[in-house]
Parts: sequence; structure tokens; C-alpha cells
Amino acid sequence: MRLAIFILMGMLLLPFGTVCADRGGQTYGNVEGAIYRDNYDGDTIRFDIPGVHPLLGENIPVRVRGVDAPEIRAQCPEEKERAMRAKAMVREQLSKATRITLIEVGRDKYFRIVARVVADGVDVGEMLIGAGLAVPYNGGTKTMGWCTTP
Repeated sequence: MRLAIFILMGMLLLPFGTVCADRGGQTYGNVEGAIYRDNYDGDTIRFDIPGVHPLLGENIPVRVRGVDAPEIRAQCPEEKERAMRAKAMVREQLSKATRITLIEVGRDKYFRIVARVVADGVDVGEMLIGAGLAVPYNGGTKTMGWCTTP
């Protein structure tokens, strides 16, 4: 079933200049004009993709490529607080943006859509890292401990 949906996505998305990728980590281009819907935390954002069938192009979750942000459902208050700050920062940047581009769109090891998110020239992942609300992440084992108390 997943394979059939993936093939259908590829057939629907490619004619519109949108992209898809395989689980091997390859990227297949960019998506211009993404429309921000909301974000769960600092590194999980939902978009609408204009020109793509609503089944495949509305309210699509995208993980921000190259970063790991604190988790909303964390056990410690420090991580939760940082996660809420990251969420607010991303929301503020994307809700006022006039142009959002998803760059290097692909799939991660869990088959989630990943992309660099650029809003009015600002790379959201770099913005979060610069603010101390995310760390670089290459898809391997996460090493950041956001909690300062044991």
C-alpha cells in the first residue's frame, strides 16, 4: 500500500515541478511557494503545496533537514521550555513570510519528508541553531541532552 501511494505521489508531484525522493537519502529538488499551516515544534512543520492534489499536497508534515530541536513531550521542564521557544520562533518566522521554499526535499530513515525550510531568505534550521534552540543533526544517533538536571 505504501509503495502504491509513493508511486502515485511521484506521478502527481513531478509534473508540477515538485519533488519526491527515495529512502536512500537522495534529494530531488525544491518546492517553491509552500504555504505554512502550523508547526508541532521547532523541527516539524505542516505545509500546503499549491498545484498538488489535496490528498497529497495539503497539511503535509515536513521535518527540518539538518537539525534536532527539543521535544514538546520531553520529561524535563528545561527541554519542554526550549521546545516551546523553538515552536514560537518558527511560527513567528513562517507566519509572516511572503515566500517559503522547501530545499533538498527527500525522505529520512523513517520515510518522513525532510527539507531545508527557507522563509524570505532565512534558513529556519540555521535560525534555530543560531538561537541555541536546535543542534546540527545528520540523521544518526541523537547526542544532545537538553535537560540540565538529572
